[in-house]
Amino acid sequence: MIQNPLVWIIDDDDISKYVMKRYLKQLSITKIVDFPDSIKPLTLLNENLDSLDKLPDTIFLDLHMPILNGFDFLKEFQEIAKNIDKKIDIIMLTSSINSEDLDHAKSFPEITDYFIKPIKHRDLARIMSTVV
Repeated sequence: MIQNPLVWIIDDDDISKYVMKRYLKQLSITKIVDFPDSIKPLTLLNENLDSLDKLPDTIFLDLHMPILNGFDFLKEFQEIAKNIDKKIDIIMLTSSINSEDLDHAKSFPEITDYFIKPIKHRDLARIMSTVV
């Protein structure tokens, strides 16, 4: 169990990020970093392979984003993760109700959960209770 987990939110939707941060703070999660796309998070992962405290414990990843979508991020993450000695939970969030997206998400073992946005407070509390 992690005392104060580092949570990354990768989402281009400012309202979704605001709600997530508010819910997380209500759950006493204070180390939260948000990103508008998945480019910088991939760079930070690569730059901090040996600095485990700078790597997230949990990533909330939006599926549909500009530049690299969630699946593109996951493909890159799979290569980087080979060099990381830390388990990072990835929860995929999407506004899509397309069953093909869910099926595709299930093909990535890195995804620990999948939710239709907006995520409910009780679901977030359940997720974080397994991390904290």
